[in-house]
Amino acid sequence: RTGKYIYFTIVTKDRKEIDFRCPDQSCWNASITMALIDFQNKRAIQDFKSRQEMEQAAGTQERRLARAP
Repeated sequence: RTGKYIYFTIVTKDRKEIDFRCPDQSCWNASITMALIDFQNKRAIQDFKSRQEMEQAAGTQERRLARAP
């Protein structure tokens, strides 16, 4: 935030930056922020579920090996 503008920067995976700015009264910056937060939350949930699935699969594999003659 500087003066009468709000700045918003997105950094891409290849480290390029995309800068946005809008007047303080505008609400599009809040919409972008909320969308990014929603995206990050969904990604975190997917990562958590993937880790759980891998742990469960590893546990199943260990039980199978324990039963093998």
